Amino acid sequence: MSSRFKLKLVGVVVALLALVAVGVGWSAHAAGGPPFKSNPPPPTYPTFQIQQTYVQGSPGIKPRFKQYIGENTSSPSFTKADVVAFLNRYGFAPVVKGAHMTILSTQFVSAQQASKLMDGESVGRPPNALVCYVEVEGPFLLTGISVPHQPGKHYPTTAKYGHMVFDAHTGNGLVWGLTSFS
Repeated sequence: MSSRFKLKLVGVVVALLALVAVGVGWSAHAAGGPPFKSNPPPPTYPTFQIQQTYVQGSPGIKPRFKQYIGENTSSPSFTKADVVAFLNRYGFAPVVKGAHMTILSTQFVSAQQASKLMDGESVGRPPNALVCYVEVEGPFLLTGISVPHQPGKHYPTTAKYGHMVFDAHTGNGLVWGLTSFS
């Protein structure tokens, strides 16, 4: 035999032995070695449920009657006179020079009734929640109110009426708006 042939034969034998060693190791691992690492199971998440929550509103009228602050009471924690005092102190919106704001109506009603008075606008409370709906008359200036610009469109400069809704228990302001633009 030639030395070249012997060298090839030794190389083939070494390769076969290596394959046998790998095969024995694999079968030992499959038979009793540590388990094969698989991808971990996907994480599980709790069932997602939407809960109806409401914003607190912005600070407004300070409650007078602490026993009526809870949401389940049917009485307001402040009076109509407190609403008048609040609007006299802080105003509603800027009025036209020389004009004065007039309070037309102050009503303690359900959120659903207040929404109807505002042509369906939400007050951000459950339908039966007690709120204070206030209607005022200006004329109010619309300066500083941003609206999308549309070429050729007339933009009003004043609004005749406004409304504001307070949470009847916390006194917080919930929503306000202006109507009857000119």
